[in-house]
Amino acid sequence: MKILLAILSLPLLLSCNQAPTKEATAKTIILPAEPSKFQQTEDCYKDRNTVKIVGLTSAKVLKAGKLGILDCYETGDRYQACMIPEWATVGTEVRITGVAKEVFENERRAGTPFLISEINKP
Repeated sequence: MKILLAILSLPLLLSCNQAPTKEATAKTIILPAEPSKFQQTEDCYKDRNTVKIVGLTSAKVLKAGKLGILDCYETGDRYQACMIPEWATVGTEVRITGVAKEVFENERRAGTPFLISEINKP
């Protein structure tokens, strides 16, 4: 019985002597705001980290103005974008490229904060 107990506890004792493994940590890359095709460089989300980069995708303008709402019906995402140009009125179909920013804890928004790098009509 003692031999069986010693054999079963051997892997436990050997695992304690191993060096801890270092897990890879993800790093967030913050992209600087670049001038868009409509010549605006304003970044209204400077204090937020980048969540993902959005490639060319179709969207519909649900709300125009300083903080507009874009509905990307192809992907099911909704973005709250600053820097929407004046020609993009409510109901306008657009093609956008940009950067989705993080939503802070305990924050409620109409859409994910979004920094447009390119917007045009399809």
